[in-house]
Amino acid sequence: MKVTKNWQKWTFAVSLIGLFIAQWSCAPDPGEALNDRKRRENEEEIKAYIAKNNLNAVKDDVTGVYIVKTKSVPTGQTPVEGDEMRYYFVQQRLDGLVVDSSETAAKIPGIVTIGAPTQGKITARLYNGLQLLKEGEEAIILAPYDPTDNKSGNLLLPAYTPVRYDIKVVSVRTEEEQIQDYLVAKGLTAAEKTTSGLRFLLTQAYPDSALVKVGQTAKIKYKGTLLNGNQFDANSTGADFSVGTGAVIAAWDEALVKMREGEKATIVLPSAIGYGTAGKSPIPPYAPLAFDIEIVSAN
Repeated sequence: MKVTKNWQKWTFAVSLIGLFIAQWSCAPDPGEALNDRKRRENEEEIKAYIAKNNLNAVKDDVTGVYIVKTKSVPTGQTPVEGDEMRYYFVQQRLDGLVVDSSETAAKIPGIVTIGAPTQGKITARLYNGLQLLKEGEEAIILAPYDPTDNKSGNLLLPAYTPVRYDIKVVSVRTEEEQIQDYLVAKGLTAAEKTTSGLRFLLTQAYPDSALVKVGQTAKIKYKGTLLNGNQFDANSTGADFSVGTGAVIAAWDEALVKMREGEKATIVLPSAIGYGTAGKSPIPPYAPLAFDIEIVSAN
């Protein structure tokens, strides 16, 4: 009988614990409740700011930011995924205190690639506002806090603070436009363009040497840079690569079989035949690249 009573007590205790866990798991998340409340308070502050300053603001239903276009360019280029945007901005609190800004006086714009915002270390609120603008446009963006931004805040911008951005979009450039600009700046306009978008320019020819063939192992000296000039990889002594087997990026497989032993070439390529939409650290997503390549040997 004692064993039975103890078993009954133990079963009852387990049931109570289970009931407590179920009730606890169904309870509202206090963090979410706080977020909702702060978001509503931000909305009220922004609406009061709009009314006080007599602004003709429109709310974007997707991002939740309010936009006031101060310069409209209907024919301006609209940014899409993969495009590079250059812009100037000033970030301030609604009380007018400036928190951050681009180096406008030095004419150094901020840069972000649509679809890869973290590469530019840009806040979600600024990123959302930029996507509402075309090339050449200017706007005021009023934004409530964003849960993807850092909510801990700081002395200048406490947590859950609504902000104002004054933005000027300098340029919107596709990868193709970035490549074209690079070719002109570097004097590479004579480069051959293939169907894949690869630009290939032989810079040192050895017409009597043997062509590199698929399946061979080629020893290659190379230097790889982003189009802004930042070098991400290099080998000045020569590294071995299998040709035409997918061991290298598609642009290399295409370019190497156009070369002979001893030859040098410069290639410029879109991300589709490079490191694609994901990138590969330190190469960001959607990055067109440039390589200087030398075939040391192939066998």
